[in-house]
Amino acid sequence: MLCVVDCRSINLEKNHGISRYTYEIIRNAPGNIKQHLILLSDTRNFNVLHRAFNQEVREIVKIRSPFLHPLENIEIPNVLRKIQKETKEQMAYFSPSFSSPPIEDKRIKKFITIHDLMHLDFYSSLKNRIYYSTLVKHYINTAVFVFTVSNYSKEKIIKYYGNSNKIKVIYPGIDMNTFRKLGSEEIEHFKSMYSYLPEKFFLFIGNNKRHKNFSYAYELYRSLKRFYPAHKFVSNVWDNESDKEIVRLEKLDDSLLCFLYNRCEAFLYPSLYEGFGLPPLEALACGAKVIASKCASLPEVLGEYAIYIDVYKSPEENVFEVVKKLNGQNHEFEVVKQYVSRFSWQVLSRKIFDFIFS
Repeated sequence: MLCVVDCRSINLEKNHGISRYTYEIIRNAPGNIKQHLILLSDTRNFNVLHRAFNQEVREIVKIRSPFLHPLENIEIPNVLRKIQKETKEQMAYFSPSFSSPPIEDKRIKKFITIHDLMHLDFYSSLKNRIYYSTLVKHYINTAVFVFTVSNYSKEKIIKYYGNSNKIKVIYPGIDMNTFRKLGSEEIEHFKSMYSYLPEKFFLFIGNNKRHKNFSYAYELYRSLKRFYPAHKFVSNVWDNESDKEIVRLEKLDDSLLCFLYNRCEAFLYPSLYEGFGLPPLEALACGAKVIASKCASLPEVLGEYAIYIDVYKSPEENVFEVVKKLNGQNHEFEVVKQYVSRFSWQVLSRKIFDFIFS
């Protein structure tokens, strides 16, 4: 059997979210599975996929429609028919995102990942409600299995769509060779490389979308400043160019991110909605203290190893409890490391392809 995987979301320059999820599933697939994979690319990322996977997978097919372009609903079914006609093999189609064109050929087994239902729960609009009540509902109903990234997301999918038997929770992973506790020599090397960074700081990494709650993270930092007067606020997000307390990150790669996690006083993650929440888990893997909201999937993912706050209270109401816990007894890093190691890209990839090829 062949499995065609939609890889158009992969962008190694901004390899987070669906991009990282898709990339790691392919990268960590067993060799005997890769030989049966056909990857769909677009013009933008064809060369990236070719360099990364061309010697390992069956084929990389370039299509014109970018990820989430309306024409994908016509082009991808046509491409699948062409592949099936040429190979004459049984075929599956796997979309690692909520976008899955309407494939009516019942000979093609369909699989989809729904990471969350944020656009229904948090960013609800008439357009979103129509899209999720028609196309996404069709994708779910016609899929053999629907993969998701947490029990929280599974409950949301069941709430809106039912189909509980076909929804499979498989957690994303952590690359613990990339996100790890650095040795003293590595710390000194990175300190000289990133000499613009302050010695003491709180950290926020995310984007400026409302659910990431950047403004709350910043106000919490301002409250913490009374107890940590020498600390700055380091972030790849900002909304005030004149604020001298914010150290702005123009570019961010995994090496710098690992160093920031290692060096920060704490990683602030007051998100209002997460299907999973990879950044705070990466921070734990690097030995960082994590201050996270109690919202959505975060308690499920971070377990007892985060400092939780109620983000529906003001930062000032939370600050004394946060300071107390920051200065209190910490979990031993080896215990945290053992916990984080449960989240494995290799396990994710193997389980997904076990379902697809079974």
